[in-house]
Amino acid sequence: MNLETTKQISVAPMMGQTDRHFRYLVDLLAPDLKLYTPMIHADAIVYASEKFLHQENHHRKAVGIQIAGNDPSIMAEAAKIISKYNYNEININVGCPSLRVQNCKMGAALMQDPSLVSNCVRAISDTVDLPLSIKTRIGVDDKDDYHFLYDFVAETSEASCQVFIIHARKAFLQGLNPKQNRTIPPIDYDKVYRLKNDFNNLRIIINGEISSIEQIEQHLLHLDGVMIGRKAYKDPLFLAEIQQHFFMTEGKSINHSTQFHIIKEMIDYTKNQIGDGINIHLMTRHMAQLFRGLRGAKEWRNLIGLNQHKSNSAIGFLDELLCYVERYEESLC
Repeated sequence: MNLETTKQISVAPMMGQTDRHFRYLVDLLAPDLKLYTPMIHADAIVYASEKFLHQENHHRKAVGIQIAGNDPSIMAEAAKIISKYNYNEININVGCPSLRVQNCKMGAALMQDPSLVSNCVRAISDTVDLPLSIKTRIGVDDKDDYHFLYDFVAETSEASCQVFIIHARKAFLQGLNPKQNRTIPPIDYDKVYRLKNDFNNLRIIINGEISSIEQIEQHLLHLDGVMIGRKAYKDPLFLAEIQQHFFMTEGKSINHSTQFHIIKEMIDYTKNQIGDGINIHLMTRHMAQLFRGLRGAKEWRNLIGLNQHKSNSAIGFLDELLCYVERYEESLC
């Protein structure tokens, strides 16, 4: 099917996972998907060197940047700095339940203070012209009825935010760690559908436990977009399936030839990055699942994850990976 131009499929910002090296891989697999950086603290943007903003996204097309903060003036200053670099959207994190983030009154804890979130939205909108979005949950702790979500979206949308990415489960600020918060609170897609019905003028994008083409199709019947989370990292080849199904791109169907080509591209990319002084592990860790469905998948994962090689250099290790792929290709001929 052809995806309507008004619809969006994206990959969720994930700490420790969706760095620029993983986003490079996603671009090879599914160039039409919307991508975001992992969450970055607004203070880090304002008070640290701007160099990392350039490094985070200087090799590829513009992406969205997710920021966290609770001081409107700092958020505005961060936005001003962001606007000088290769980013095409600012996404405010109002969904992270980690203790460290909530202790700073950021992330999901901010959902309890829509007025403050609105002030941050206004401060950013008054400072830059970049599109703005909020990523949040359907509730926090005992504040999980639909009216709580409705009131949050009503107030923050009046502040000029027109795009909401909703993780369709609530966050527990006490008693669950971030990993548990991604799995234990039950999914409630219907609340997100209801939100779209009540705010038809807003763009509502859904996130949470989406792992099949059929699910994406179903959500897109009701909503403006779908954001893929853990499935994208655990099975990056799934993104190529999305590209082929929704964007009708020739040559992106999943087959052995595609997998080998992507791996070789990543090996070349990694060699270039090593030349710039980047640790090899930051790239190769994203390649572990690229042998999915092939007989040598376990051996490939061991080769990458356990460093079962005899080379004394990073380049030597990459040459081992390339030889492994080439031997496998020859065995299929």
